[in-house]
Amino acid sequence: MIADSLALQDAYRREFRSLLQYAREAAPYASVADRPIRDGILRIADDEAAELNAFGERLEAHRVALPYLGSFPVAFTDLNFVAVRHLLPKLIEEQKRDLARLDADAPRCSDAAAQTAMRHLAEVHRRHLNELESLGY
Repeated sequence: MIADSLALQDAYRREFRSLLQYAREAAPYASVADRPIRDGILRIADDEAAELNAFGERLEAHRVALPYLGSFPVAFTDLNFVAVRHLLPKLIEEQKRDLARLDADAPRCSDAAAQTAMRHLAEVHRRHLNELESLGY
């Protein structure tokens, strides 16, 4: 896994600074009718954060240092306090892009454990993408 540490660290950083993780902190607005959508988004984001924490633990177990996460992209600040119906399509599109990157990153890893870890993250993204798509669009 150490040979693939840069790719693993990049995936860890990128996924922890995703739009879905930003949505956990951005307080999206939801009318009474849209609260199930907001609650679904937050549940999915929490589940993904738990998976990312487990991914980080796997990295540390293989002596791969966790990277500095840095801040979220500045462009995300335009999405503070927006309605969840406005946010949901953006989350779906970013989830698709993130999934494509993870699917492309996994075969580039030379270590079997690194490939397995990346593929697991991709499967989590695939599941979450399906859940996001089922929330309202």
